[in-house]
Amino acid sequence: MHTVPRLAVGLTQHFSNHADCTGYACNVTLENANPHAQHELECLVASTVQLLLKQRVSSCDSAYSQITEKKDSREIFDQINKLAKAVAAANTFFLANPDHMEMRQNLDYYRMMAGVQEDDFKDLEARPHMAQFLLGKSSYSDDSFILAAEHFESAVDEYFIADKECRVLCEGAYNYDGYNYMEYSADLFQSMSDHYLQVLSCKQHCAVELALTAGRDKPFEDFLPSHFNYLQFSYYNSEKYEKAIECAKTYLLFHPEDEVMNQNLNYYSAMLGEDKAAAISARQVVKQYIQQSLLEKELLYFGYEAFGITFVDPDSWTPDDVMPKKLREKQKAERETAARITEEIGNLMKEIENLVEEKKKDSSELTKMIVPQEDGALLYSDIKVTMTSKQLNGSQRVLLDGVITDEECRELHRLSNTAALKGDGYRGRPSPHSPSELYQGVTVLKAVKLGQEGKVPLKSARLFFDLSEKVRKVLESYFRLDTPLYFTYSHLVCRSAIDEKQDDRKDMSHPVHVDNCVLVSEVNECVKEPPAYTYRDYSAILYLNEDFEGGEFIFTELDAKTVTAEVHPKCGRVVGFGAGKENPHGVKAVTRGQRCAVALWFTLDPAHEEKERIQAQDLLKMFSTPVDAEFSKNEAMETESQPKAPAQADQEAARKKEVGEQKLKLNTSGDAQTDLLKDAGEAKTASKGTTKTKAAPKTKPKAGDQTKAKTTGKVKAAAAKDGKQTAKTKAKQGDKQKTKLAAKKTVKAVKKDSTSAPDSQSNKDEL
Repeated sequence: MHTVPRLAVGLTQHFSNHADCTGYACNVTLENANPHAQHELECLVASTVQLLLKQRVSSCDSAYSQITEKKDSREIFDQINKLAKAVAAANTFFLANPDHMEMRQNLDYYRMMAGVQEDDFKDLEARPHMAQFLLGKSSYSDDSFILAAEHFESAVDEYFIADKECRVLCEGAYNYDGYNYMEYSADLFQSMSDHYLQVLSCKQHCAVELALTAGRDKPFEDFLPSHFNYLQFSYYNSEKYEKAIECAKTYLLFHPEDEVMNQNLNYYSAMLGEDKAAAISARQVVKQYIQQSLLEKELLYFGYEAFGITFVDPDSWTPDDVMPKKLREKQKAERETAARITEEIGNLMKEIENLVEEKKKDSSELTKMIVPQEDGALLYSDIKVTMTSKQLNGSQRVLLDGVITDEECRELHRLSNTAALKGDGYRGRPSPHSPSELYQGVTVLKAVKLGQEGKVPLKSARLFFDLSEKVRKVLESYFRLDTPLYFTYSHLVCRSAIDEKQDDRKDMSHPVHVDNCVLVSEVNECVKEPPAYTYRDYSAILYLNEDFEGGEFIFTELDAKTVTAEVHPKCGRVVGFGAGKENPHGVKAVTRGQRCAVALWFTLDPAHEEKERIQAQDLLKMFSTPVDAEFSKNEAMETESQPKAPAQADQEAARKKEVGEQKLKLNTSGDAQTDLLKDAGEAKTASKGTTKTKAAPKTKPKAGDQTKAKTTGKVKAAAAKDGKQTAKTKAKQGDKQKTKLAAKKTVKAVKKDSTSAPDSQSNKDEL
C-alpha cells in the first residue's frame, strides 16, 4: 500500500478548518451588527472569499496533479478510510464530466463495495436552489405533489438568496476583457459608463449562472418562471386552490399572454370563486425582481445603442418594447439573413448527400460485379476458412486457420513473456476479470520501444506489427467492406491460471460482453454508450498456442447464457467478428497453463485510428533508413533462416495517402463530385478506392497525422547528418569502431524522439 501524500490530507484539513472559522466569525459579527454594517460585511466577506478561492485554485491544481500522478482517487480515499467522501467526490466529478469513462467505472466499483449506501452518491457542488429544484422535479414526476410543492417553494427562496450573492460578486473591479490596462484610455464619464454597463451585464447574466447544473451543457430554459408553473399544478393536485391561483398569477407576470396558464387561472378561479380569486395577487418579491431586471435591460439596451456595447438578453420573457425599435429592426434583419444562410447550407448539404448516395449506389453495384457473391477473398493462399457465420450460428463471424506459422507463434509468445507487464491494458490491475488468473500484455508501441532499447529483438516487435496488419487486411477482404478498417487498439496479451485458486472455480476468464455497447443481459439489450468503446466496428483474436486447459472462446445470445458457438484456440487461428450486439462473446476459465493471443479492434472511422500504432510505424520506418543498414547487417545475417517480415509500413502510408486524396475530392464543389462519379463508372478496378470516400465529410485532419509529418522531417534531417558520418567511415574502409559509433549515435537519436510517445497504460481497458 502506498502512503497518502501529506499535501492531499493537509490541504483538505486546511480548507475545512478555514471554512469553520470563517463561518463562526461571520455569524458572531452579523448577530451584533446594525443593518448597514451587515450589508458592508456581506460585501467584504463575498470579495474576500472570491479572492481566497482565486489564491487557492493554483494550489489545488498542483496538489491534485501530484496526487493523480501517483495513484487514483480510489486508492487515496481507501487509505485514509473516507469511503463515503470518496464516493461523493467521484459522483461530484462524474456529474460535471458525464463522458469520463474511468470515473464511471470507479462509481460502478463503489456500488459493488460493502458499506456503500445510495445516499453516499452526493453532489458536493450542488447549490441549494438547484438541489431543491431537482428534488422537486423528481417528486413531481412521481406524482408526489405535496412534497414537490415543498421542494419548489424552498427552491424559490434559495434562488433569490443565490441571486443576491451573484449580484454582489458583480460589483468588483473592472474586467478589461482582453484589453491591456496600460493602453486603456478613457475619460471619467466614459470609464464610469463602461464599468457600470459591465456590472449590469454581469447581474443580468446571473439568471444564466443560476440555471446551470452539473452534467448539462445548457442552462434550464425559462428557469425561474418554471418554478411557478410546477407549483401551480402541484397545488391544484393538492387541492390548495388559493396557492394555485397565486402561482398562476405569478407565472403570468413573466408570460402574460400564455394561453394555457390563463385557462388554468380561469378554472382555478371558478373552483374557488371569482370574488376570492380576485383578492389573491401575484407574489410581491417576483414583481420587484421583474421590475429591477427590466430597468437594467433598458439601461443596457441604451448602452448598446449609444456606445455600441453589445448586450444579449438572457431571458425569454422580456417584453418586445423594452428593446429600442432600431435594435429590433437590426436584429430582425440579422435573423432573416442567418435563416437564409442556414437554408442555403441545408440545401447544399442535401445535394452533397444525394451525390454521396448515388456514388455509394454505383460503388455497391461495381462491388457486386467484382467481388464473389459468397465470402470475400482471403488474399493469402495458405489461409483456410474453417467456419463461416452460418456454421458459427450467427452473423458477421468467421474462423480462420493458418494465418501465421508455428515459428511466428513461438516468436510472439517469446515476445509476450519477455516484454509484457502485469496489468498492461487494464490500468495496472493484474487480475481485472478473474482473481484466479494473472494477465500480462504489451502494445505495439511498447514492443517497438523495447526493441529500440535492445531489451527485446527488434524483429519480434516488427513481426507483431506486420502480423496484426495481415489480420486487418484479411478481415477487410473477407467481410467485403466498402471502407478500410483502422486499428483502434492492438494488444498482445497472456492470461495464466493461478494453480492454488482453481478449486471449485465457477467464474469466467473474461465475462460475456459486447465490444461496442454495454450489455444488459437481464433484458437482452445492449446500450451503445460509454464506458463501451462505441466507435469499434470489428474485432479479431489471433491465437498463439493451445498448450493449456480451458480458455475456450464462446459466442452467446444477448442473455449471456445461451452459447451459440465455441472456439478452441490454437496457433495461427483467428476468430473475427462484428463488434456490435449481434456478437456477445466471452472466454471460459483458464484452469491450467498460459493462454496467449493478439487481441485486435478495428473501426471504420479514421478519426478513431490508434495513435500509438502510427507512432510505432514511424519508429519502425526510422529503423529501416539507409543509415541503419550497416548497423543492422549483422542482425540480418544471424536471422537469415527466420521468415522475413513484409514491409507493410510503406504500403500502409500509400493506402492512407490514397484515402486522403479521395477525401479531399469529396469536399470539392458539386461539379467536381459529379466528375468523380463518372470516373467511378469508367474504372472497375478503382471501386474500392471510390467507396472509401463515403465517410469523408465527417473526417477532420488528425493531430496524429501532423505529428507523423514532423517526425518524418526529423528522420530525414537525422539521416542527412548521419549519412555524412557513414560516408567518412566508408572512405576509411575497415575502421569498424567508427562505424559502430555512428550506429550508436543513430540509436540514441531514435530513443530521444520516441520518449514523447504516451504510455499505453492509460484508459485502455479491454472490454
